[in-house]
Amino acid sequence: MTTRNRQQANVESDKGKDDQGPPAKKMRPTAIVQSIKLVEKNIDQAEADVNRCEESNESGAVHIGKSPKAMEGDGSNEVKDCDGENSSLAPVTAMNSSTDAKRKKESGRKGATQTTTTVRSVIPNPTKQLVDLQEVEQYTEDMKVRIEKLSTYVNAKAGVYALGSLLPNATWGPYKAIRDHSKVVCDPMTGEPLMVWIVGHIARLWFMKQDRPDNQASITVIPLSQALAQQSAAVLVRLSNPQIIVEGREVRNIRAVKWQSTKENGKASEPVLFDDVYDVRNVSSLKSYDERPLWQVQDLKKGDLVLLEAKITKYSMKNDNGKWFSRAQYEMIAISLLNMSEIWEIEEKKQEIEGLSI
Repeated sequence: MTTRNRQQANVESDKGKDDQGPPAKKMRPTAIVQSIKLVEKNIDQAEADVNRCEESNESGAVHIGKSPKAMEGDGSNEVKDCDGENSSLAPVTAMNSSTDAKRKKESGRKGATQTTTTVRSVIPNPTKQLVDLQEVEQYTEDMKVRIEKLSTYVNAKAGVYALGSLLPNATWGPYKAIRDHSKVVCDPMTGEPLMVWIVGHIARLWFMKQDRPDNQASITVIPLSQALAQQSAAVLVRLSNPQIIVEGREVRNIRAVKWQSTKENGKASEPVLFDDVYDVRNVSSLKSYDERPLWQVQDLKKGDLVLLEAKITKYSMKNDNGKWFSRAQYEMIAISLLNMSEIWEIEEKKQEIEGLSI
């Protein structure tokens, strides 16, 4: 098993509300299936952009462009989002590049005040719409209560924040020779990384390649709120430097990545399948990972409701002009199953029957 010496989050007991087995009423496939299909369509449209990464323009903003010749980092095991999967940054409305360029010019003047980028500075008015009713209509009232708790959960002492309740003054951590957190969003008071809780339905999984663990794993989930998905993308876009400009698609998904291999002396180790996956359907408290029943990552599937635990990190790379830039992303820490999907299996069987040719 991978290391478990992470932040331990004490969640108030749900008092057994979710241990009643499958939802009492039959799940309606329409809303979730349509969301997943739409996300998959957007993923397919964006894959070419993600395989290529970014190149800088004169304004200092970043555009999705052709593949950079150099992808060297600083030698650390950074998570670089170029594995052919969709990025949660891809479907973002274009930002005002002329304004960004002006800000950059002003900040570069002698004597100009350098401001620290914080969560509050990138999302000054966070959304209050954390759960869309159509995304949870198939669940029991008890499950809805649990979803609401997880979607609003904050444990400042443990450094755990639900996606819709991020610490306002969180920013990139301090540089240290040991336990460097300069590439992780942290609590400025403690200097420790934030853990972000994201509740959503699985849209895509990538852990294996040709029946073997791939070097990089990824999970794409659909948050339970469209507004929250859009806000999440804005956070990553504006924490990137220079900021990213991508036009034409609205965001619906969040993607987190994780290296399954390490790099030492310039050589990559044999990938080890990500195993921080748990079954918390009948667990009333998420106090620690050691107390959560294990689940196999191979048994996760589209439509499953999960709690994705991640941190916000950044990686650096060069463009064709040899200039360095950084890009923010989610790096997965753990995945906990909240509810198994029945609707996607039903939908796939339905498609097989409808597509039958005689």
